[in-house]
Amino acid sequence: MNVRARIKDHFAKVVAETIGDEDDVFELGLVDSLFAIQLVTFVEKEFSIVAEREDLDIRNFCSIAALVAFVETKLGLTTPPSS
Repeated sequence: MNVRARIKDHFAKVVAETIGDEDDVFELGLVDSLFAIQLVTFVEKEFSIVAEREDLDIRNFCSIAALVAFVETKLGLTTPPSS
């Protein structure tokens, strides 16, 4: 299962509503700050990565697409976006 599929599967298990890849789950009020911590734990365990302090930006965790980009960057599958 690829990164996107694994993340989508996790969201389907923990978020009651169907969400699109670009939907901001925090803006929509579907989840809370505790969920953000759970997402960090999920990606660290699921993908064997470490979220460093500088990674703990809500923009990395607000949507499926953002989380996929974050994980793929940490895994070295894509290059980080330039600021």
